[in-house]
Amino acid sequence: MDLSTIMSRAAGLAGGAGGEALKRLQHVRLPGVGQSSVTDDPRTAARRWRAVTVLTEPARLQESLPAPLAAFGDRLEVRVTPAPGDRGAELAARFRGPVTEDEIGHLRAALREAKALVEVGEVLRVDPQPHGHRKPTPQGRTVEGMAQRAPEEGVL
Repeated sequence: MDLSTIMSRAAGLAGGAGGEALKRLQHVRLPGVGQSSVTDDPRTAARRWRAVTVLTEPARLQESLPAPLAAFGDRLEVRVTPAPGDRGAELAARFRGPVTEDEIGHLRAALREAKALVEVGEVLRVDPQPHGHRKPTPQGRTVEGMAQRAPEEGVL
């Protein structure tokens, strides 16, 4: 087996490990703070509200849903309320029935995209990198794996 094949396999494993590490870090218990994310059974997780604060008038969001949330159709229950401290609107959504963990991740990403569309007018993307592509090293693959998973988990 030549060196390029070995490096390619190592980079692939590192990318997968980075995504898995991010997933595990979401559930680390922090002393004095609690758990960074709640791990619930799928039925309970589906009923949990996920929310973002959007710098806009609540009436604007009540008129029509942003496209990322509208794509879910009637599978979502959506709530729009004034945000505390006169900071815009709180946009919250939850599923009406049982869903998978991946679908919950898609809802988190859709809420962030909806916020960006309303506030900025577009969804800003990190990729592709302005300076080019990351080198296919184990560290670069790890960062790539984490960057791909971050929109659904909410952190990088």
